[in-house]
Amino acid sequence: MLTQRLANIVFAILVIVACAYFAVVAQGFEAAGLLASSGLPSRFFPQLLLGFTALCAAVVLYVYASRGEAGDEGQTVFASSAEARRGLLALAAAVVGYVVWLNFGYVVMALISGPLLCLAMGVRNPVIYGVVLVLAVGVYLVFTQLLGTQL
Repeated sequence: MLTQRLANIVFAILVIVACAYFAVVAQGFEAAGLLASSGLPSRFFPQLLLGFTALCAAVVLYVYASRGEAGDEGQTVFASSAEARRGLLALAAAVVGYVVWLNFGYVVMALISGPLLCLAMGVRNPVIYGVVLVLAVGVYLVFTQLLGTQL
């Protein structure tokens, strides 16, 4: 199985690459809603959070690359192949959700991605599926009704 050290190094690199990609995507954001009236460009907060996330990932990368095991002493990431399969399926579901969002919008992505992620992680409780959908609707309402932006 994959060691914690290697997994953390690979994950930190992927986080930094993803942050860079999404920072470029955020560069194209247009000022709208409350952010436009504040004088801040709408890309400011996403890029600030992405920069902070990339900085944290760079620190993790440095620690694991320079200090060897960094406290995990050869532990593996997944205890079994079933856990590894669920983790990879959740990653695939997140990528599918992003592609759906790009092509069909937030509403379709929220209706597909949340339940798909729950399914990939092996959730069997229907209440959790309902909560995920309610949270997606809540995010939609906050951004469209309270902040005046379009998802």
